[in-house]
Amino acid sequence: MKHLAASRHFQKQLKNLSPHDREKAVGALKSFLVELRKGRIAAGYGFKKINGDKYEFRVDLKIRIAMKLDGDTLVCHLIGNHEAIRRFLKDYRNK
Repeated sequence: MKHLAASRHFQKQLKNLSPHDREKAVGALKSFLVELRKGRIAAGYGFKKINGDKYEFRVDLKIRIAMKLDGDTLVCHLIGNHEAIRRFLKDYRNK
């Protein structure tokens, strides 16, 4: 894992966030990418493998990002609260 990408759905969701939350999310993703490329991700990001090729990343206590591994790229698919991430994982469990 060395790269980050964003699905169109994710980009649309990001645009719909409040300016404050959008700024936090973009800043967190930029610093996360630096850590990802170094090969060591600090525990504060709450980065964890959920199931199969799906991962979760924590922007803050209420905002999370669901990602799916595609080759060496983590593709951001969803940004939302914990419940939104749970629904995403349920819907895409085997995809």
